Amino acid sequence: MTYPISNTTFLLGPEDADTACLLIHGFSGSPSEMRGLGDVLADHGIRVLGVVLAGHEGNPEGLLHIGYKQWLASAEAGLAQLAQYPRVFIAGLSLGGVISLLLAGQHPERVTGVIVMSTPTRFAGGWQVKVLPLARYFIKWFYPLATLDYNSPKIQEEVLHQARLRDPEITINFSDPKALEHIKKAIRLPVSAIDELVRLTNRGRKRLGLVHSPLLIIHSKKDQTVSPVCAEELYQLASAASPKSLHWLKRSDHVITLGPEKEEVYQLATTFIETTVHAAAKTALPGAAHLDEVDGTFSGH
Repeated sequence: MTYPISNTTFLLGPEDADTACLLIHGFSGSPSEMRGLGDVLADHGIRVLGVVLAGHEGNPEGLLHIGYKQWLASAEAGLAQLAQYPRVFIAGLSLGGVISLLLAGQHPERVTGVIVMSTPTRFAGGWQVKVLPLARYFIKWFYPLATLDYNSPKIQEEVLHQARLRDPEITINFSDPKALEHIKKAIRLPVSAIDELVRLTNRGRKRLGLVHSPLLIIHSKKDQTVSPVCAEELYQLASAASPKSLHWLKRSDHVITLGPEKEEVYQLATTFIETTVHAAAKTALPGAAHLDEVDGTFSGH
């Protein structure tokens, strides 16, 4: 089977904007899962860059010899590309969220705010996760769809739903053995890359205390890939981030930028950026000690 090299970066929005946003996709994903969010931000006058993480060019073979350092380097290059903009936000999905937080901790002077969506702090799996550092040298591929029960109507519905995110006209005959065999082998992930994902996630969790910028966490209660507990842990461990907020979705699965509540995600992200920019502008005003009109509390800057 051959795979098209179709995953490419995108640049949107006015080049002369004062505010920019770096968008970082998830593990085994592509910039396309961030494009809808990018379009909305661009419509609000924000310069947007959606990057391709190393090894995610469209062929799973590309991930075989890629480590998390190359993923970080891809994101660093994207951040550098936005160096001309006074205010730069980072928004990441899943793995992209982990990388966003690491960049914010590494470059506090460059990152105005962070938006993380469906972002892990750790992975469940017990012994399977623990043996990854050894298993990667003996097992090449992991097929996540191979062990599903395709007699289950719920499984059939979810598989069809995910397939239609890529091709809205697709139909699947779940009684056809050849069709099922194709589905089971349709997605494969290098075991080595999964181990790199776990390593980077552990690294990210240990460095959450370095994040000082405003932080918005968005997670679905129905996320089947990253436990909602991760969002709560992230909120607690990012103790220096200010202000910070956690917003729950109720109907989405993992890829919330493409799910049934994507419009809510877009609105939350846009409002967060605009609010953060407005607050920064007020703080920058000379003698900006003022009486807050909302709650009547005095704040000095």
